[in-house]
Amino acid sequence: MTRLSPPNADKFTLLFVDDEPDILDSLWRAFRKEFRILKADGGQKGIDIIKSEPVHLIICDQRMPDVTGDKVLAVAREQQPDAVRILLTGYSDIEALVNCVNDAQIYKYITKPWEPEMLRLTVVRALEALALDQQLKMTSAELEQAYEDAITMLSVACEGKDEDTGYHVQRVQHYTEALALELGIDGDTAKHMGVMSILHDVGKLFVPDAILQKPAKLDADEWDVMRQHPDNGVRILGENAFYQVAREIAGGHHENWDGSGYPKGLKADEIPLSARIAKVADVFDALSSKRPYKEPWPLEKTLGLLKNGRGGEFDPDVIDAFFKLHERGRIAEIMRDYHAHDDPDVAAKEGR
Repeated sequence: MTRLSPPNADKFTLLFVDDEPDILDSLWRAFRKEFRILKADGGQKGIDIIKSEPVHLIICDQRMPDVTGDKVLAVAREQQPDAVRILLTGYSDIEALVNCVNDAQIYKYITKPWEPEMLRLTVVRALEALALDQQLKMTSAELEQAYEDAITMLSVACEGKDEDTGYHVQRVQHYTEALALELGIDGDTAKHMGVMSILHDVGKLFVPDAILQKPAKLDADEWDVMRQHPDNGVRILGENAFYQVAREIAGGHHENWDGSGYPKGLKADEIPLSARIAKVADVFDALSSKRPYKEPWPLEKTLGLLKNGRGGEFDPDVIDAFFKLHERGRIAEIMRDYHAHDDPDVAAKEGR
């Protein structure tokens, strides 16, 4: 008999669930040499294993006296959604098949008695597909991390010009993500928005150090140069679709809800939501945190500015979301975790 095995077969755990000992033994003998095997002689025992141990593939009988196979596999879908689910039955049961397709999203439906080679081929092909999916997810995660590393490096270059430690952009990132979640944005989108907010001031790379570090008030010509950094940020970020949200934030985080901002004088919903969120995050942190050139504003003074700017400088919904986060302690938590009131020079030297 031809022995087929997927790559890294010894790393896979298979769970067999059947109330007939002979069936369990037959399945165990067929796969024990290549895989780690777990056995359950009833539906509830199968569920207990599913809830307590990671498994990669489940072959489950349908007709069992305590819990039927479709119910077991439905639990498996909820508890371990990546596990391959195969239903095994000795009779034709259309209702069970429909339930398994709809509720458990099974990989395959196999009838007893099965052909050993076909069952082995089914298991091997399913695990090959699972291994490929895991590799793709790992590769995708590595690429995402590489993008985030590049973003962080670019932001460090910007912050270095502005003599900041970099904690400012980290706080803006987490304020932005928290605000997005509070406004009902899904988790993945909120996280991406937070990461992209790191680049909100990337356009300052084109602003001369003499202007960025000037201790006195900027004159009119200097302000003209400074007000170009949103458009410069958009240009730096190019046309890659991955950075679309970053371009929205870089280009729009100095726009005001009432249309009095720059560079384009956009107002209300003309301003991308990501930019309206990042603006509140940026302004709050710029005022409330200690920077090399200033002491932090008292928290109540900063909150008062946000409240007074509701509907003027700031999107009212974003301000409302911010105060809900503040009341729950989330804002204070981010300030504490990312050193909002630490001395920036000391924090940098200590590696904090």
